[in-house]
Amino acid sequence: IVIGITGSYGKTSVKNYLYKMLSTKYNVLVTPKNYNTTMGVVKTIREDLKPVHQIFICEMGATKPNDIKEICDIVNPKIGVITSIGPQHLESFKSIDNIIKTKFELADSVKSNGGVMFLNYDNEYIANKKIEMKYYTYGVENNNLDYNAFNLTSSQKGLTFTLKKLNSEDIEFKTKIIGKHNIVNLTGAIGISDYIGVLPNTLIPTVKNLKNVEHRLELINHGKLNIIDNSYNSNPISSKSAIETLGTFEGTKIIVTPGL
Repeated sequence: IVIGITGSYGKTSVKNYLYKMLSTKYNVLVTPKNYNTTMGVVKTIREDLKPVHQIFICEMGATKPNDIKEICDIVNPKIGVITSIGPQHLESFKSIDNIIKTKFELADSVKSNGGVMFLNYDNEYIANKKIEMKYYTYGVENNNLDYNAFNLTSSQKGLTFTLKKLNSEDIEFKTKIIGKHNIVNLTGAIGISDYIGVLPNTLIPTVKNLKNVEHRLELINHGKLNIIDNSYNSNPISSKSAIETLGTFEGTKIIVTPGL
């Protein structure tokens, strides 16, 4: 099974959470680090993909139209995830409309392969895009979604939330991950895992032991100091979330940034 993940932000986090969740039941290969270009994906396939692998999670990045289509034509995803859409790489994309079209190149490919999409409906650009194919929605505090997180709490100790799947019992999750926005990423990853056969209630211990992705709101304890390394995120939405996360910590707070 090939799972394609794209988005302006959140795709690496969803990729890593999903890898941990699916690995509880399946033999999974994932594109490493930020190998999300055509070259990186091909390198991963040629060097690491083995007959024993049951699932390949493929992160797909884009800086211009047709970048996602090019990767999809190689891996033929049956499941697709769009984590977010925002004003990134506008120098090469030229407009937000071009970004939307490029991200939904993944949906076009998944549809042609008879597959299914998972869409973050907290994102207005995604929610407003109409597609004619099978898809599931996820997000927070919205009972109309297929996978909805509510009772959200965020502190320097981590996150807690309750997951509601349509027509199923509520499940409470706790995790060491910081950053309230990561609840939507976790909800999406749990939904995809559920679709593939890893039941949400079996993921409680896995979610509890997850860690923030390296350089993305990564909490580092350094003596009496807590360092939040968010050096790989440089878009306005992620930066705003990082400042809000810092606000949940006690003591003197210092922000070090080169700007966006």
